[in-house]
Amino acid sequence: MKRLFILLILSFFSAQGLAGSCPDGSEPVKSISADGTYFIYNCGGSTTSSYETSSAKSNGLLPDTLKQIKVVKDWEPVADFEALKEYAKQVPINGFRVKKNKEWNCVNRITNVNPYPDEDSHRAWFHCQAYVHGLAASNPQILADILLTWASATKDPMFVIPVTKSGGYNVAGYDIPSTIGTFAQSYAFWYDEIEYTPDERKQVDSYMTKKLIEQKFPVMNYGTRPCDINNINSVFHKDTGTNNCGNIRMKVAVGEIMLGFRLENQTLLDKGHDDMYVVHAFVNEDGININHASRGGNTLNYSWEYTYYASLLAEIYDAVGYDYLEHTLPRGAKVHEYLSFNYRFLKDFKLTAQWAKYDVGSMWLPYSQIKNLSQEEYEKSDNGQNVYRWEDGDNEFVKAHTKFVKRYMPELYTFDVKNYMGSNFNESPNFGVHPYMLHLGNNIIEENNNVELIQKQAELEVELLQKQAELQDEKDAIDCKESSLRGSEYIAKWYVAIPEENWELKYKGMDRLTLATDNCKGKIHSSERFWPSSSDGGKLKNSSVRDKLKIRWKTNGQITISGDLIYWPLGGISATSLQGNLNNGKISGENDFGDKVVIEIISNNNLE
Repeated sequence: MKRLFILLILSFFSAQGLAGSCPDGSEPVKSISADGTYFIYNCGGSTTSSYETSSAKSNGLLPDTLKQIKVVKDWEPVADFEALKEYAKQVPINGFRVKKNKEWNCVNRITNVNPYPDEDSHRAWFHCQAYVHGLAASNPQILADILLTWASATKDPMFVIPVTKSGGYNVAGYDIPSTIGTFAQSYAFWYDEIEYTPDERKQVDSYMTKKLIEQKFPVMNYGTRPCDINNINSVFHKDTGTNNCGNIRMKVAVGEIMLGFRLENQTLLDKGHDDMYVVHAFVNEDGININHASRGGNTLNYSWEYTYYASLLAEIYDAVGYDYLEHTLPRGAKVHEYLSFNYRFLKDFKLTAQWAKYDVGSMWLPYSQIKNLSQEEYEKSDNGQNVYRWEDGDNEFVKAHTKFVKRYMPELYTFDVKNYMGSNFNESPNFGVHPYMLHLGNNIIEENNNVELIQKQAELEVELLQKQAELQDEKDAIDCKESSLRGSEYIAKWYVAIPEENWELKYKGMDRLTLATDNCKGKIHSSERFWPSSSDGGKLKNSSVRDKLKIRWKTNGQITISGDLIYWPLGGISATSLQGNLNNGKISGENDFGDKVVIEIISNNNLE
């Protein structure tokens, strides 16, 4: 009887957790251990250990409300997969990776895990990981074959050799779990597009679940210690292994969340939320990820690229009715505040200076190398150019965070987002699926309507500019009829400078230039045949002449000459734009090859 009574008590606590188990009847407060691997329950100073998940923190960390989310039957991340697949085929893979794939043989390299990731092969593995993400977007079966090879191998090829005192930095300890995480994301997303036999599907599902569950994120460097989730500043310490609470854990966590939803595996989903909570505990109350901010000269690199996960998760949770953009992170910032900060950060890379100075994991690019640069200088630096497509303004940010922009910054949603392909991160080694793919699949009508609206606006703008130009031409024509310049004739001497000749101007030949008497146009009259030419030399009757150029002049002497020219026999056509003033006798500019072109203008009235 006593044994039965004890069993009933244990059953009660198994079902109810520790609810109401504190002396005052309240629920216990949970916090994560210093090494980030287990959870501690506290009731007014008492402590018991558990590997269950966290619900509240005595140290001021807020409870993880994501743990309330449950798996749903037949989860689908997007509503219109057919439209998504058509779009995915149009997304280009980074040209560098396409080129290097010929050398690295990426699919074979990752399928066979050969060479095994180390300091010499890390760069190739990293880019190949991104390349496979890009391939999977248009052909998911490539990813499927890789996963099946791993799952069916006699010896698991995706293993990590434990760090030893003499082993130094454990490269595979970064690459292997990171790849498991991002490939799990991609697999969960393209799940229904992959063809497996029932046994193969079961084998891969089981393998990926096992690989995710076994990730415990040990420190990667011998002698380092795990992050302390209770101390946000612990990441600054030289002996802290920050990947324990950083990027590896985030990649795995999102893989666990997505595959947990796909396989309807609550345990996997819960582990994903637990792992992600540890990462988010290092986002401060202002929405700044201190772990990323402290990365020296790479402070913006890390911070910007990993924002993609915020919008990826916003789309994923939207499918189960949870508003992730309004989700509150452990230290009080909301997800949308985190994204707002990172938008401002792109405009001013010095916003994280107080943390970047710690140079965590960035000895090769310390903050001292960039801290005195202006924003413009930083954007043009080698490191800055890899961070973001600066020349496209806000486009890359909007493409990454379209859901966020539409709600919180709608003034940025003013271009053809769907067909913008200029982002630095169309594919990335650090996330398996681009967030815009989910947004498009769930908002295809809205996105297509935006494309049509932008196109119509562009057409109206062109029409308006044409009408304005016509009105200006009419006004100029009236002025030109009364100008003393009308009907004037000039000698036009052509000079061209090219880099192969050290930019020395070389005389090419001479034409006659006349100004119309009844409008503001002009005409080139060619009496000599030389290059550049308006037509294909030797093949047309009037070859090696410049008679097709468009000429416009104004009463103050300003003149423009534009059109397509061929600069050497059998050469390609080059758009040329020249401008100057008739009164100072010089017109100059360049062609789209970058060659310099000068026309010396001499009035016939000045000739003896």
